[in-house]
Formats: sequence, structure tokens, C-alpha cells
Amino acid sequence: MKIINRIMVSSALLVFLSFVLLLTVISIIFLLFPGDPGKELLDKDVFRAGEILDRFDASASDWESLNARLSIYGYKLLVMEDDHVVFSTLSDSQGSIINSLKPLKLEQSTAAGRVQEMTFAAVADGPYSIFAVGGRTDNLKIRNGFLQWFLIFCLMFITVILLLSQLFTRKMVWLILRPLNALADGAKRIENGDLSKPVVYTGKDEFASVCAAFNRMQEHLLQEREKTAAYERARNDLITGISHDLRTPLTSVKGYIKGVRDGVANTPEKREQYLSIAYEKACDMEVLLEKLFYFSNLETGNLPLSLKREDLGDFVRRFAANIRDELDNKNIKMTVEITSAPHPVKIDAEQMRRVLLNLTENALKYANADSLVLRISVWCEDGMEHLLFADNGQGVPEEHLSMMFERFWRGDEARSAKSGKGSGLGLYIVKYIVEAHGGLVTAKNDNGLQIKISLPGGKEETIFEENTYR
Repeated sequence: MKIINRIMVSSALLVFLSFVLLLTVISIIFLLFPGDPGKELLDKDVFRAGEILDRFDASASDWESLNARLSIYGYKLLVMEDDHVVFSTLSDSQGSIINSLKPLKLEQSTAAGRVQEMTFAAVADGPYSIFAVGGRTDNLKIRNGFLQWFLIFCLMFITVILLLSQLFTRKMVWLILRPLNALADGAKRIENGDLSKPVVYTGKDEFASVCAAFNRMQEHLLQEREKTAAYERARNDLITGISHDLRTPLTSVKGYIKGVRDGVANTPEKREQYLSIAYEKACDMEVLLEKLFYFSNLETGNLPLSLKREDLGDFVRRFAANIRDELDNKNIKMTVEITSAPHPVKIDAEQMRRVLLNLTENALKYANADSLVLRISVWCEDGMEHLLFADNGQGVPEEHLSMMFERFWRGDEARSAKSGKGSGLGLYIVKYIVEAHGGLVTAKNDNGLQIKISLPGGKEETIFEENTYR
């Protein structure tokens, strides 16, 4: 049975049983306290009629005179002798009253009673049985009428109460089922894949918070679906791009090796040149595959962090020294600016070195400067250690700054097409590693692209634990 039917039936039964109980109690009261019929139903003038009969001398047989005195009090005279009517002022329609009085055996003393809703007084005088019949039966009629109208009123009252009860119950059920139906419709829409329509409920009761929570859940599902769809599109783009990026060096490797085999490189110098180029292209492929493997570890949460105390300034100096020769070969200048104060941090040196390598690679690919200069600055501010990686290139369009650290982002078409080697993972890996260290990374344009990394200072002992994983 549906909830609405259960509520309606329960409400009706409650009202009906309440009034049945009320009628039962009233009926019991009438049965237990019926009153005194002799006093309650006999006419009050019956005793006067009895006195008249008691003082009358039946030997005179002056029945007309006796009838006249009784008529003053609304009584009629009936005289019988041996079951024969001697005198009667009763109408023909009251003949049944005579038949009812005949069996009565009267004594010399006056008697009173009721017959067919009429009061009578009677006395025996010699051979005569004298009856005074009449009086009012208002008390009985009033009592019978009261019971009748009381029952009718109760039935009408029960009917009205039942109708009102059903009306208000239906209204209450509607108030309850309206948000439930809205939630059910919303759940059915979600099941069918429609996440665009929220649950509309304007009430201010407990269901309002439930519907609001449902809408927030639906919005979250919609955002996740859109994010997943964007991620899948980016993943497909990545696969397409990587296929292209792998095909280019692979084709070069095959071409130069074939050149060696076919004797195109017919001198030792040419063979050395061909092999060097093939090796360089194979290294490019290895770097690309290494990035993909690294990204796979990020996505599965298998990137270990072995945090140890380091001085961020010393770490940056070592990195610059190690990479300086490679940059000099490419006519790229790198400067380091570090304040004199200590810069204690807890970092994974290998992962942080990858961060700086990715930033350097990003600058080499996209700075587009005639004479590229890279600058790394380190300073302390507000209990945080800050590292700024800046170049003197063309920067990034302002509308792209907020998307630079998203996975698979490659920037505008011109920049992507320029090198053809971007995987869209470098800056995403930078952000991931920095945030895994409890830090923050931001970017802005200022005479080139500036990427700022903020890390908690080493004095904040509670931020890191040794060998944490994300």
C-alpha cells in the first residue's frame, strides 16, 4: 500500500474510532441512568384526576358531571361494567385503549399508569371500573426526539470531521510527497544521464536542505563528468601528439641507420655524424617515454617523496653549476640571485631537480628570445621560502596563465607547432611535485614569464614527515 493511502486510512480510522467510542459512552450512560419512568413519563395532573375519581359517588351515575370535571385537566372519562362500556368520551380511533384497559383488575383505591403513550387514573366503585384517560406525553417524546436528533447530529458531525480530516491529511501528504517526488524525478534524470536540471523546491522545511544537498551533488557530478570528458579529450590528444613525437625521431633514426647500411655515409666522418644524430634522436625518444612513465606514476599515486633537510639556496647553486655547461653550448645564460640568509627546507632533492629541469626545458622551448637569459632567485618572506624562475622571453598570453599547469596543456597553436615536441606534462609535473611538498606555484608575465614557487620553511617541523607518499 502506498504511503498516501496508509496515511489517509489511518487518519480516517482514528477519527471514526474516536466517535464510535463517544457514542458508546453516551449509550452506556443512558442505559445505566434511565431515570424514574413513573415520575418522568406520567402526566403531572394524573393525581388531580385520581382525586376527582376518588371523591365521586358512582351510585348517582352522573357520568356527564364527572366527565366535565375531568375535562378541565385534559382527561376523558371511560366507565365499564363487567367489560362492557357504560360511558366513554374516547374517540373511535382510541378504541384500542379500551381493549388495553379491560384486563386491568382495579381495587377500591385509586391507581395510575400509562397505556399507549397516555396517562390514566382508575378506581373501582361497585360494579363499575372508572378510568380517567388523557394527559401529555411530552417527556417521552422529548426524550425519544433527543435521542433521535442526537444520533443524527453525531452522524453528521462524524461525516464533517472525516471530510475535514481527509482534506487536511491530503494536504499534509502532498507537502511531504512533493519534495520526495521532485527528488525521485531528479534521481531518474541522473540515471538517464541528464545532470543539467536541478531539483526545484521552494519550501523552508527540512526537505529544503535535502534538496539543496541533492543539487550540490548533481553539480559535483556534472563537474566531474565535464572534467572527465576534458581529461579524455586531452588524453586522446596526448596519444596523438606522442605518436607524432615518437614517429619523427624514429623515422630519423631509421633513415640515418639505413644511410649507414646502404653506404650513403661512405666516409668515417659521415658515419660518425649519422650515428651521432641517430643516437640523439633515440635519446629524445627516451626522454619522452620517461615523461610518460613519470606521468603514469603521478596518476596512480606511486610517486615517492623522500624528504630531507636542504638549504634551498645551496640546492639552486648546485643545480645551476651542473647545467651551466649544457646551457653555454646553447648560448643561454643563467644567473642565480640568493639572499644571504639561510633557506632551510625539507625537500626531495631528486624530485625538486626535476622541477627545475622542467622549468628550464619549458623556457628553452617557448621563451622565443634572441638571447635567452634565465634567472633563478631565492628569498625568505613570511616564514616561506620562495624560488622565482624567470626568463626574458615573450611570456604567455594572459588568458592562458591560469591553464599553464593543467595536464596536457600545450599553450596556443603557434607555440605548440613551433617545436612539435611538447607533451603538455612538464608544468603539470612541476605543480604536482611542488604541491606534494606542501608548496604553491604561480605564474605571471613581467618582461618574460616568471614562475614562483613557495615552500614551507624548515622551521615548520609538523608540515612534513620522512618518506611521505602522495
